[in-house]
Amino acid sequence: MFEEASSSASRVLNRLHDKDCTNEFVADELNDMLESAGMVLLQSLKELGRTLEIVNELTQLYGSLAAIPVQVFLAVTCFHMQEDPNGAQKFLEEFLSKWEYVNEQYYVQEGVETDESYMKECNNRSVLDVDMYLEVVEAYITLLTGVLGRTNYAISWVEKASLPEHIRQELLRRLHSINSSKDTGSQASTSALRKDENETSVFLKMEGRKQVDTDDATKQAILRYSGQNASTFWWFRKVNIKFGSVRFAVSNGSILLTALVLLMYYYMRRKKYTITR
Repeated sequence: MFEEASSSASRVLNRLHDKDCTNEFVADELNDMLESAGMVLLQSLKELGRTLEIVNELTQLYGSLAAIPVQVFLAVTCFHMQEDPNGAQKFLEEFLSKWEYVNEQYYVQEGVETDESYMKECNNRSVLDVDMYLEVVEAYITLLTGVLGRTNYAISWVEKASLPEHIRQELLRRLHSINSSKDTGSQASTSALRKDENETSVFLKMEGRKQVDTDDATKQAILRYSGQNASTFWWFRKVNIKFGSVRFAVSNGSILLTALVLLMYYYMRRKKYTITR
């Protein structure tokens, strides 16, 4: 099923890429199809265990990394955070570096490899709203601070990034606040270790707590973006049912279909004589 879905989504994206988009569809319809087909493709590849291939696949089908719809790109980021955080950092940086802030909007920088005819025809996809760009920035900063623990690197990136000045200052305040909290916690831990008689034992306990805190922070960061960008394809999700030693995995689609059949049967029984007449 997922193989067929991924193939269908790829064919749709190829057709949209080859057609004269401005003559074939209105802008909103085209954007909806580009986003929906991308969501189907990434959902299918994830279920097939090919998460790490999604970015390359989408880049080829959309013509460039910058042409991938932002919501699709954020969903891919969420999947990558779980399996390959360092890989997620790399393609997030690449995506963000392709845009430049000019006159309260983001434009693809000159010299960036794109399919220019495709970008211009398809609702001017070389332009990105500030809010959309900042959603990607927020995902990138959350990855650095909540998953990878690279707050200083995040501060350095924000200082150099192409951002509205008031947004830059707000992000820097947040990041410096995170850094201050970590420094305070680190000093308190060091002081406690020096006072304890069994230094080795205490050190191991603190490291254990640190690992748990790091794992919790990672899970929270991933869950946060999973919640914001969760796929709407709930039809594919499964519910586990257990009868004694027997376990069944039933999809939401099967449950809904069974409910509809039972409802139809009930209706037919109630209206039997009316239908017969």
